[in-house]
Amino acid sequence: MQKVLLITGACGVGKTTLARAWARRHQGAIIETDYLTEWVFKEDFPQWTPAEERFTARASALLAVEYLREGMPVAIENVWSPEGMNLIRAHLRAADEQIAVQAVWLFCDLPENQRRDQERIPENQMLARVAVVKRELEGYDWPAEVHRMDTMRISVEETLDIIEGLKAMG
Repeated sequence: MQKVLLITGACGVGKTTLARAWARRHQGAIIETDYLTEWVFKEDFPQWTPAEERFTARASALLAVEYLREGMPVAIENVWSPEGMNLIRAHLRAADEQIAVQAVWLFCDLPENQRRDQERIPENQMLARVAVVKRELEGYDWPAEVHRMDTMRISVEETLDIIEGLKAMG
């Protein structure tokens, strides 16, 4: 069975770090969706909107299918809403119903999010957006299949071990 890990969370919770570690553990690939959107230079292209999320979700799913065809499990990280995660899952299932999709929402306390954000290089810091994104994620109605994980006091390896035992999305 082919595996896909979808990771959402606010800035500084460890999405990219965890996705890379998971991909290494599974000898797979990571789709860092910031790179998909940072390549867009069209000034009137909607940014930070549901339209951009749908665009990014479709692009991520298409790329994931290509990696899966090469026998590589895939971790996809972004600040996904439930709609974005469901869209990716639908595209993946349309390509192959046997794809097992695990979805994880990583979180930690706001002061920790902000501390981690400040450890980034200045051009990657999200600053006030950390709190905005955290509030947005907390405001969604999340399906039970999206597993919530507090990354505050557990290591990357411990987090990966927990993910290994999670049920895939239905």
